[in-house]
Order: sequence, then structure tokens, then C-alpha cells
Amino acid sequence: MAVELPHLALETLARAEADRSRLTERPLLVVEAGAAPRVHATNRAARRAGAQPGMALADALAILDTPELVEHDPQAQTAQIAMLAGVLLQFSDHVHPEPEARRILLEVGRSRRLFGGLATLRERVRETLKGLGFHPRIGVARSPAAARLLATLRNPAIPEDAEALRRTLSPVPLEALPLSAATREGLRAIGLRQLGDLLRLARPELARRHGPELLALLDRLLGRRTETLPRFDPPPELDLSLRLEHEIHATGALAFPLKRLLRQAEAQLRGLNRSLQGMTLELKHREEHTRITPTRITLERGHPGIRAEDWLSLWQTRLEREALPAPVIGLRLRATRLLDPPAQGASLLAETPGHPPPDAQLPAVLARLSARLGEQAIVRLTASGIPRPEAAQDARHDLDAATSPPLPTPAQKTCGTALWLQDPQPVPPPLQAHGLGRLEDGWWDRGQDVRRDYAVTRDRQGRRLWLYRCLRSGQWFRQGYWG
Repeated sequence: MAVELPHLALETLARAEADRSRLTERPLLVVEAGAAPRVHATNRAARRAGAQPGMALADALAILDTPELVEHDPQAQTAQIAMLAGVLLQFSDHVHPEPEARRILLEVGRSRRLFGGLATLRERVRETLKGLGFHPRIGVARSPAAARLLATLRNPAIPEDAEALRRTLSPVPLEALPLSAATREGLRAIGLRQLGDLLRLARPELARRHGPELLALLDRLLGRRTETLPRFDPPPELDLSLRLEHEIHATGALAFPLKRLLRQAEAQLRGLNRSLQGMTLELKHREEHTRITPTRITLERGHPGIRAEDWLSLWQTRLEREALPAPVIGLRLRATRLLDPPAQGASLLAETPGHPPPDAQLPAVLARLSARLGEQAIVRLTASGIPRPEAAQDARHDLDAATSPPLPTPAQKTCGTALWLQDPQPVPPPLQAHGLGRLEDGWWDRGQDVRRDYAVTRDRQGRRLWLYRCLRSGQWFRQGYWG
């Protein structure tokens, strides 16, 4: 499967634009800089006026009325191709990017049954890329060379055997083949117009007249000659960047570009079959603010996940607390620690029908609270092993640590487990009280021993009180409430 991205430069620009009209209403040229600048890509308005990719910039400016010019960034194009190669790993384990041709090849023979056939697989690939803002041309054939050709020609055929491939390629005009000008003119001179005409000629005669390169091309197209495609090696961490075409002055306006980055991260993590629990957002500021370093914000959540919508809501809550020191001109999203995906339960790597159970919702609630209030504001209570109730639990900030809840005490079994605990407060002696038992603690610590008789009673409002009497002083204290 050849996935061709002919509009990659424009689609990369569109991903950073909240207002798409800028890219569609006025003529826009993506220009390759150099001694003789040339047009790399054009939008529809520029093409309607006569500008075409490959045209000299001077010729394009002569026919366009004040077009908008954007410099082509080859490094950004290569980065986009690498990102999309990682995304497409969810459809094949053998992916081969070709950045110069704005194309990615996938070996899909072993994937056809998994996805319900090649036609279904092709549509899955197309919809995945469209969801990220890219509109590919896709060709599927028995050989990489034929798949490339069908993608360029937008041919929807899927020839799965040798004879079907020959029939599909026969009507292809010779102008569509990657031939030298001399070879093309020589073939035209003897009356050949289509690839089928070429295939009917004797191979020795073709080799004698046009050299072995032509036969090698035909063998690659028909799958007679193996073409070695190195496998794509995905990076060990997530690192996505987005350059903004307009400055952003308020954190609320970061939601649009951030959503695009998070969708891109989700698709790439699906391809890598990885998950994450935290990420860092770096906000780049204008160059004139040389003394201002990029703003870095780290966000952690209570459990691994990759869904863009879940992360976006957390980031929006987190960014509400930030004040930008200068306008933002770019975003960078990084996660250096990628995790294995959860094995079972409410899947974090796929849509789960219905609503998750309450205990599955709790980590998301804690993550939202932590994003809004700060990590130090949310704590988890753990058993300390100290018998005194006011010291029986410690507050810890590692919310993701999994510990078993402590077993209920005899008093809790008697009165129930819904307890509001306080520091001991002096109270008058109760009129009626039901004894629960005696607690003795600290007898080994000089002068710090505790001897208490616990009881339960009700106050005038009917509230259930947990009391104790200090055996040293005889004073009664309220330890907490039930109910």
C-alpha cells in the first residue's frame, strides 16, 4: 500500500490555523528558497489562477495578484512523514517512509484478514489520516512500484494476482512512468502510447534499444523483481511540535492547536501500541523576547491513557492557572516515558461502549482535580499502623500507588464504616453511652502513653458521636462522627 500525501505542505499549515479561510480564499504559495526560488505547493485559489507546483516563483508572481508566500520547511515535512509512519504502524509492522516523495509504503499482505480485506483496510487508513487533517492518495498492488503508480494516478483498483496487475497497468500512459526524456521519446517514436503496448514487445529487443533500466522498471512494476524496503524504526519517546502561523496571547486560545497535537499523539501511540501517564507541554515565545525561556508545563494523571479528549480537558483545566509571559508562536508536546497499554478492563486504547464503572472514573476525577488545584492539593490516605485514630492514617501524594484498604476496626464493625474523623475535642460527659472497648497505646514511650475507653452516643440533633474518656484525667473527648 502506497500512501501519497500530495498536499502535505498545505495540510501542515492548516493544522496550525484556526481560521481555514486564510488558506483557501487568497492565493497562497509555498516557496522553495534558493538561487532560483520555485513553487513547492499551491492552494486551490492559486491553481485556479494558473500557478502550479514546480513553476518558477517569478512566473507565478506574474500571474497572481498579491499572493501570500510561505517558505517551505523540508525538516517539518520529514517530521510529519515520520509521525504519520508511526501512526500507520497500527495497520502493519512493516512501514517504509519516503519523505522526499511525500509518501509512505506499508506491507499489508499479512494485515488483510485482520482488517476484513484490503478495501476495508484502505478505508481505515484513509479515515485515520483524514482525522488528523491529511488527505492521502492510496494505491494497493502486488509490488511497491505498482502501488506507487496507482496512488499517483488515483486508481482505486486492487490487483491481487499477477494477471489482474497486468490488466490494471496496461492502460497506463507512458507519460506516467518514471522514464527519462530520451527513453520516452524513443518509445513514442515507434508508436507506443500505453504500458500495455510496451509489455507486448520482446524483452531482448527492448533491452537492446533502451537498455536494461527499462526492463528493470517493468519487472519492479509487475512484481518480478524484489524491492527491498527498510523498516521504519519509531522513536523511543513522543516528541511532537507545531509552529503557529499567528501569535496566541491567551491560554484559552491554545485549545485548538493543542487538540491537534493530542490527536496526533493518540494516533501515534496507537500505532506504537504504547500508552503514557504524563506529558510536558512547551510553549515557545517570540524571538524578540530573548530573556524569556519557553514555558514548560508538566501534567500527570492517575492512570495511563491516550485519548485526546481526556487529555485535552485536563490541559484546559491546567492552563487556566497559567499566565503567559509573552505571546506563543509554537507548541511542543513531549513524553519521554512510554508505557505498555493496559491489558484489560475499560480499554484506554480503544473506544469503550457505554459508561465506565465508578472505580474506573475515579482516576479521571482525581486527574482533573489535580490539574485545577495542583498536585499538592490532592492526597491519598494510607494506614500508618498507629492505633490512635487521629494518627492512624498518613497523607501521601502518589495517587497512582495501589494499596489495599485497611481492615475495619472492631469499633467500625460495631458502628459502621462511614466515619468523619477529627482531632480530639473536649466535650461534656454523655448522659448515655454504649461502650466499645479500651485502647492502650504508647506505653513504651515515656510519658506519651495513651489509655482511653471508647463509646458511642447521640447528641440532641440525633448525630452519632464517637467519644472516649481519657483514663489519666477523666476528661471526655469527641473523636468524630458516624452517619
